[in-house]
Amino acid sequence: MSRSERSEDDIAAAAAVSLEEIPVIDFAPFLSGDPEARRTVASEIAQACEEIGFFYLTGHGVPQAVIDAIFAAAADFFARPAAERAGAHATPEWYRGYIPMPERQPLSRNTRMFEQYRLQHEWPADPGDMEHARIFDQANRWPEGMAAFREAGEDYLGAMLGLGRELLRAFALGLGLEESRFDDWFSQPPSQLSLNYYPVLPDSADTDVSNMISHTDEGPFTILAQGAIGGLEVKRRDGAWIQAPPIPGAFTINVGDMMMWWSNGRFISNYHRVRNRTDVERFSVPYFANPDRTVTVAPLPELLGEGPRYAPVRVADHLARFYSQLSKNPHEAYN
Repeated sequence: MSRSERSEDDIAAAAAVSLEEIPVIDFAPFLSGDPEARRTVASEIAQACEEIGFFYLTGHGVPQAVIDAIFAAAADFFARPAAERAGAHATPEWYRGYIPMPERQPLSRNTRMFEQYRLQHEWPADPGDMEHARIFDQANRWPEGMAAFREAGEDYLGAMLGLGRELLRAFALGLGLEESRFDDWFSQPPSQLSLNYYPVLPDSADTDVSNMISHTDEGPFTILAQGAIGGLEVKRRDGAWIQAPPIPGAFTINVGDMMMWWSNGRFISNYHRVRNRTDVERFSVPYFANPDRTVTVAPLPELLGEGPRYAPVRVADHLARFYSQLSKNPHEAYN
């Protein structure tokens, strides 16, 4: 599962971000197909992944209408009465759909002040892996009477699948590998989409209280659409926290644990958190890329250097442990 961090550093306030620290990278030249342009963009991405593990992505080719539709769907759903939202409640047996935040909880650094709606790519069942069928082979749960929600969710999942595969080629080139190096590991990926709603933190909340605690992401990378309201904060390598506000039209991309393992530590899976200290509600839509369930993630032979820094991890088993914890305590779902 993803790593969480609850150190004294979490109390520190985040400084305003400099775009020199989290660079803005135009992906359009990479998508043009020109080999030299692809190598240049891949090099820029690799530098960001080595230095902070985050970058903004413009020129990504995802239509703004697709992005607008998923945010409209999220705003519509989370504005519905609690009883109506509960009709799409995720369960341990069918872990898709709505996950509320705890009804009552003390304000502390362990507080989870956000709601989610979780979706995942749907692929044919794998008869060779029935052990994990409950996790990977179920259909998405959709809220009743919200056809636009389902259409927006399916369109967005499709757009992220395409963009994610292009990003994988950029990561590969940036690591000095053949750009197709990861292609075979993402034929039917159990990647996940989360529609997140963050209420405003109360004025009474201490400095160390956040909506989402400090953590890393367990997959190779995350494509985040932030919406109009900021709140994302990123931990620099020197331990200082910086704000990573939304940039109109850009996705925020971050390296996850599996890409760090594949790169043998060259790319950084970095800690981040969310604090909505504005006066309005916040929405975000992260897409968590995952490899095929049969893949074993380990440092790539081309990148071993003095030896592997991480042990092999089979995706199905790794995500099964993650989902098992969520099934027992859905409010641990802090990605």
